[in-house]
Amino acid sequence: MTTLVCLSVPGCRVPVSVLESLSFARAELTDALEDLRRRTGAAQLCVLSTCERTEVYACWEGAGEASTLVQAVAANRGLPPAVVEEAATLLTGHQATRHLLRVATGLESFVLGERDIVGQVRAAADASRASGVSGLELDRLLASAVNTSRRVHRCTGFGAGGRSVAAAAVALAAAENGGDLADRRVLVVGAGQVATEVAESAALLGATVTVCNRTKRHAERLAAAGASVVDLAQLVEVLPASDVAIFGTAAPHRLLDAERLAPALAGRTRNLLVLDLCVPRNVDPDVGTLTGARLVDLDELRAVGAAGSEEISRDVARAEQIVGEELDRYLRWLAGRAAATSVRQMRADLERCTRTQVAQATRDVPEELRPLLEDGIRRVVRRLAHGPTKRLIEAAEAGDEDLVEVLAGLFAVP
Repeated sequence: MTTLVCLSVPGCRVPVSVLESLSFARAELTDALEDLRRRTGAAQLCVLSTCERTEVYACWEGAGEASTLVQAVAANRGLPPAVVEEAATLLTGHQATRHLLRVATGLESFVLGERDIVGQVRAAADASRASGVSGLELDRLLASAVNTSRRVHRCTGFGAGGRSVAAAAVALAAAENGGDLADRRVLVVGAGQVATEVAESAALLGATVTVCNRTKRHAERLAAAGASVVDLAQLVEVLPASDVAIFGTAAPHRLLDAERLAPALAGRTRNLLVLDLCVPRNVDPDVGTLTGARLVDLDELRAVGAAGSEEISRDVARAEQIVGEELDRYLRWLAGRAAATSVRQMRADLERCTRTQVAQATRDVPEELRPLLEDGIRRVVRRLAHGPTKRLIEAAEAGDEDLVEVLAGLFAVP
């Protein structure tokens, strides 16, 4: 039996500062996964760390202890266990499975149905495999989560544009400018998936876009789409000419603070709107204290994605139905896998019984008749075993481990 535990720290229910202290940078995942496995004794591990959440999924062969995961994450992040315990929600078994499927479809996101998260789930699965801490059960679960997301975005309005953190950020910037970004200069810091979507969305709303990135070649595709591209070292130089600055990098440290920004705000007649979509944060919170700057981080941005409608309610109901179907599918597979060992045990016992009966029944039978008699005995044994085998698999699916144990030993020879 495999035990699954999920430790979830959702950004929608904890301050960004707490989420930041529990986040995992991409570059440190390999070491972190190995450390968590050593501390927990888990057979399989996966870490999903995004701007909206940090989650650790762990599988143990046999019983697993959820508190072990809390202690391990706290030690790895250099935090008191009480901090992790207060911030995290612990889920086990079917609840943990359902939760991951809902996360991958955007049902747990503050922008309902956002589509970026499924790519992050896929990347988390790749990192787990590359670090050698994955396994069949967790791999299959992560694949089920990705498939669930595909179905939901194909069958609901969640597949439409505008459902992402990047889109919410651009929508907020446009709302503060009367509904569009015409004649506004938008500085996008980063050139990854989030930054790319920000740049494209801002351009569609009429903005003049400049992309600021450490590696210029990563921003070339945005330059081809009409954006100006500058090196990250020029960040402070290009800020004075910007109306909006949106940060969307994977940098594990601050890129902007009040001391560096203050000179760029001198003489401005309009506030510089700074949106930080990153965890860890790229912009120091002290920027929000400056006259001439308005800082929006993920805590404030959540309100943009909170609005609902009748159409969204229908989409959510359909998405929940698909999640339920895919959950049942995964649990049936998991039960069948759990039952496989018991079925093999039953069949091995049956084969020993069959050989014993064949040997006894054919002791005085002529050589030429023995194959016929043996074939008849085996057919009878197979018919007798069909019902108990089917019932064993059903018991495994229902989680009745006591009945599984009884049926697995039904044909054991004392």
